[in-house]
Amino acid sequence: MIATLIGGTGLTGSFLLRRLLADSDITTAISISRKPSNLSNPKLTEILVSDLAELPSIAPRIRGGFYFCCLGTTIKKAGSKESFENVDHDAVIAFAQIAKAHDAHSFTLISAMGANENSLFFYNQVKGRTENQVKALGLRSLIIFRPALLAGPRREFRLGERIATTLLVPLARLFPTSIQKMIITETDVLAARMLAEGKTASSGIHILRAKTI
Repeated sequence: MIATLIGGTGLTGSFLLRRLLADSDITTAISISRKPSNLSNPKLTEILVSDLAELPSIAPRIRGGFYFCCLGTTIKKAGSKESFENVDHDAVIAFAQIAKAHDAHSFTLISAMGANENSLFFYNQVKGRTENQVKALGLRSLIIFRPALLAGPRREFRLGERIATTLLVPLARLFPTSIQKMIITETDVLAARMLAEGKTASSGIHILRAKTI
């Protein structure tokens, strides 16, 4: 099995990449990112791109059977709404189109709990539009994850997210698991579910909400 991952140096993607490399069913893990993972493994093929707009040009080099999309940024980090859309919408769609062209067995995508193109919030609007356009591609098997606040060791510093996790993670621990899942999603748990679902999901569209992750 050949797995193709984009966003493998991010919070969830880094956990998923390690799981792909450790999985005996995966013979090759192709990782597309803008910076190296600093991992060494004979199963790993890294393709570095300076701009995600390059995706169509590298399509022949990233052919796989199972595609995993862990792309995600913030407007603050991207610098503008347009740049944010370039990552969270344009690059996701381009990656999904490549998976479709390669007749992928599955395409697994991290979206957001509030994804809705009619949302009052720009972030959720973009996530909703992205979901709808990926759905329209007619992929053989599409798995969309809508996690809660992601909790894990992020490389980059995000003040708002750091404050939220500092406050919410201890609070969530006080509640039953069913409620915890609606507040936070552990990144390693999410990565494990992405791999499991991507490998075994049946045809059609599958949406996994925070409470089921």
